Amino acid sequence: MAKICVTIGRGRHSSLAEEWKAAAGAGAELVELRIDCLRRDPDLKRILAERHTPLIFTIRRGADGGLWRGNEEKRQQLLREAIVAGVDYVDLEMDIASKIRRFGKTQRIVSYHNLKNTPQEIQDVAEQCDEMDADVVKVATNALTLADASRVLQLATTAAVPTVAIAMGELGVFTRILGAKYGAPFTYAGFHPERTFAPGMLHFKPLQQDYLYEQIDAQTEVYAVIGDPIEQSLSPAIHNPAFRQLGLNKVLVPLLIPAGTLGAALKELEWLGIKGMSVTIPHKEAIVPLLTQKDGAVEHTSACNTVIFSDGQRTGYNTDYRAAMEVLEHALGGGTETASPLLEKQMLILGAGGVARSIAFGAVRRGAAVTITNRHDERATELAEAVGGRTVNWGQRASQLTDIIVNCTPVGMHPDVDDTPMPPAGFNKPGMLVFDTVYHPENTMFLKLARERGCITATGVEMFIGQAAHQFKLYTGHDAPVDLMRERLKRRLGPIRE
Repeated sequence: MAKICVTIGRGRHSSLAEEWKAAAGAGAELVELRIDCLRRDPDLKRILAERHTPLIFTIRRGADGGLWRGNEEKRQQLLREAIVAGVDYVDLEMDIASKIRRFGKTQRIVSYHNLKNTPQEIQDVAEQCDEMDADVVKVATNALTLADASRVLQLATTAAVPTVAIAMGELGVFTRILGAKYGAPFTYAGFHPERTFAPGMLHFKPLQQDYLYEQIDAQTEVYAVIGDPIEQSLSPAIHNPAFRQLGLNKVLVPLLIPAGTLGAALKELEWLGIKGMSVTIPHKEAIVPLLTQKDGAVEHTSACNTVIFSDGQRTGYNTDYRAAMEVLEHALGGGTETASPLLEKQMLILGAGGVARSIAFGAVRRGAAVTITNRHDERATELAEAVGGRTVNWGQRASQLTDIIVNCTPVGMHPDVDDTPMPPAGFNKPGMLVFDTVYHPENTMFLKLARERGCITATGVEMFIGQAAHQFKLYTGHDAPVDLMRERLKRRLGPIRE
């Protein structure tokens, strides 16, 4: 079973010991001590006096991303002393591994770090590390492209010894999670939320609770959420615990795919055997031409947020559409079997992207009169013409008299929580319904202003949970554990700020 190795580096010996003890108390089973972070000469006897967990002993040089600025001979001597002291693992860069002999039970991690790029000959580098009397090989390179990250992770699939293959940076976050599927004995994680030791490094609790890393194995099926940005996505935090609650060996990982690179990315990642994919900004429309099959909602809206891969087919679905309609109709009191409460309502939609398309088409089909406004008028015009609605200039949005306002822009999303896509004057009809598709935070400034002016509000949390539940059914064939999903989402969002 793969472990999470918590990396700890502090300036003082006492702080190092305290954080090591705290990590053990939080459930860490392996800790990397970054000795190079100490501001004074390392006192190995003091450091190793009380061992709270098995440990990796590391003194990282500046060229490899560390803080050691001392004498190289002294650094190597400290590594030898740690081996004699019987540490569980010692990290030896490949250029010094041959200079430090095996002794006792200490296992050797032979490592290669490249903070600039991922060399084309990275396979050769990994093989050289294999040959240096390594118990574990660690390769960590900077991923400039998704192809770089893919190549790095593939190293683990062909390695002669267990390999921790890490593509650093946001493009390579998935490599830190999926290594467990390909035999990595551990992955590295931060412990203190304000300290990260490498670009893209995840923290212990999310790896443990959102990804259930230690349950990933060779049989784990891979799912993904794609977008740009993707760091703030909470899809992993709700899907992965839901998979495991139902006893399903699946994991959903984030993939940063920049706009304009979607087709190439899907080709590059084919070897992962991804079973399903959640699609977020900016790919909801760009994915449609790459599908081989589409459900009715995708056909109507030309937007897709879910893809199922099976037998060489890419089938697209739009669960945003279903979830948004459910939220709006519930907020308006339900309706009847033959008539939607949206019938003859005036709706103003802010934004003209994939979610706006879904809501606009759904509202028009239910008899609402839709007006689109967007910072870029040409996009608003295109969408309005497609659904049979009208447009209004962005600067005039606050003067519209309407029954429903729906925010489909990212304005107000974390971390820009004090922004709003509508000034207070826009909430000019008490009792109007105001719906924000932003879910992080749940209580956006847009909704606060609306409530202060007597409006009915609906949050993006319910839409997010709704679309995720529909996705889960497509992924698994099982009904989603909605209560668990909602609890996990609310936990990650934290308390609502009034």
